[in-house]
Amino acid sequence: MGSCSASFQLFPYLSSGSIPSVGQLSIGFDSQILRRQRRGGISRYFADLATGLQRAGVCVRLAPKQSRGWLNTPPWRQADVIHATFYGGRPYRLRTEQRLVSSLFDMVPERHPEHFFLPALRSPHANKRAWFSASDLIISISAASADDLTFFHPGLCTPLRVIHLATAMDRIQPQQVDRLVGRRFWLMVGKRYAYKNGQTLLRALALMHQGCGAGCDFPLLVFAGGGPWRSEEHQHIAAHGLEHAVLQLPVNDPMLAWLYRHAEAVLVPSLAEGFSLPLIEALACDTPIVASDIEVHREVGEGFMTFLSPLNARVWADWLRSHSAADLQRPSRRLGPEGYASLRHHYEMDRLVQQHLDAYGSVR
Repeated sequence: MGSCSASFQLFPYLSSGSIPSVGQLSIGFDSQILRRQRRGGISRYFADLATGLQRAGVCVRLAPKQSRGWLNTPPWRQADVIHATFYGGRPYRLRTEQRLVSSLFDMVPERHPEHFFLPALRSPHANKRAWFSASDLIISISAASADDLTFFHPGLCTPLRVIHLATAMDRIQPQQVDRLVGRRFWLMVGKRYAYKNGQTLLRALALMHQGCGAGCDFPLLVFAGGGPWRSEEHQHIAAHGLEHAVLQLPVNDPMLAWLYRHAEAVLVPSLAEGFSLPLIEALACDTPIVASDIEVHREVGEGFMTFLSPLNARVWADWLRSHSAADLQRPSRRLGPEGYASLRHHYEMDRLVQQHLDAYGSVR
């Protein structure tokens, strides 16, 4: 059947010894997500999950990033359960007793098609229905995404489980970002364009800096990751004289861990999400969070963050202008010691791994 192997970048930030081992179950992961997203929330999810499963004694078979041809069936295709990482091509199944599990990350293309420009024949999202129909189990990363799936595909009969994402951000050794030492800053993580809605923050910043220019005493707005400024962002920043007020940084995980720990607040203005990993990464680092008022943010962050309209830049400007670092309550204070400890436990990796083990066992 082939040996267990690893080609994901595995993250060494998980606890050990607390997840019960399982029998001879083998899990295969394809490489679809690595070909599409070298870094990001989904690739991190599968890398951390693979690490946790291996530590639980599961035989994990990972596909290489590049296909080695189909003359010989690769080991990951022979696993007892194949967990597909995306929806490209035809659903996998080599033999009748093999089981296929597919993850539902979001239904954003269905809810906001205006932000997705690939025609159906080229978009892997067009294959979602086929993959989910052929699967033995769908694992949704949020109840909100599961609700969206049942709305857009009401006839789908495949069993579905909700398993929230998890994070080990608080266990990463931080790497100091020298240019921000001693500076106040707000933080947005990841992509900024389209439904991620970074434009609302830039518009809010323009409103806040009207009439005071470089003399405004506001924190710097740091955009971590997400690539260089796009042309329309350059134009907005220049038109409103915001060069001194914003910073775009390419980051690695240790740098990101430092930014989370030192930000006055993490800002998440998305129009839609399947989960929103920065919410729980900020929670793990006990950093205040301001997020758009959408269903999944309520599901994940009710009780420990502030919600604002994603489309109203003036509301964001007014809130940011009127709240100093001293006013912002950290999640641990808003939830209390017991509530914070309980929620942190829910979003830890051990829970994620154990729920996946239960899910894989349910289809065998």
